[in-house]
Amino acid sequence: MKFSENFTVNSHLCDANGIARPTAVISFMQEAANIQLRTYGPSADELRANGQAFVLSRIGVGVYAPLYAYKTYTMQTWSCESRGFSFYRCHRLLDGDEVLAEAVSVWALIDIVNKKPLRTTEFHPNFDHEEILDFEVPSRIRITADALSEVGEHTVRYSETDINRHMNNTVYADMLCNFIDMTDRRATRININYFNEAPLGEKLTVCLEEAEDSIYRFRTLREDGKINVEAEIQLTAI
Repeated sequence: MKFSENFTVNSHLCDANGIARPTAVISFMQEAANIQLRTYGPSADELRANGQAFVLSRIGVGVYAPLYAYKTYTMQTWSCESRGFSFYRCHRLLDGDEVLAEAVSVWALIDIVNKKPLRTTEFHPNFDHEEILDFEVPSRIRITADALSEVGEHTVRYSETDINRHMNNTVYADMLCNFIDMTDRRATRININYFNEAPLGEKLTVCLEEAEDSIYRFRTLREDGKINVEAEIQLTAI
């Protein structure tokens, strides 16, 4: 079933261009999903009590129009037919009948104790699945290793962490945009693949490849050398 929830953009979610930052859009998408689970079950708290938790593997987001402060938008979300260890979920942001953003996200359900993924057949939501969007969410980011250059570091702080004491997945889009010039530009496409969590206090090394057509590809590395995330962000002039 498609689930809808309304969200209002407040001024604190907007950037220097006067539009909502990428993280705001992704946060609305995931919060709608959380509310659907909380409303129909099983909620995140119920899953945690059962020793389980959803972890985001990758997400592809298209933002077709900017969002503005004090406007209320409708976020639709729904789970899709899934198999193996990958849980698919779709998201669509609406202003009336106009589609402003869409996304497909891929999740893993993890056994918290042994850190192993569970099969989709082991999850039993109290709502039906819907058809998946015709929207690409790449399984890998096409990074040219020789073109990567180190552009800085980022230390995970309190304000970025969630109940698991790791950097929340919704925060990454804004963090990466800190390393590119967003003046009079906005993100229209965001693809992020998550490999290893970044705990509180972790110092991430941020590497960037600047491609054509205002496309920026990132790889962040943990202190132990493991890849944290890989991402591709495309910008357009406002």
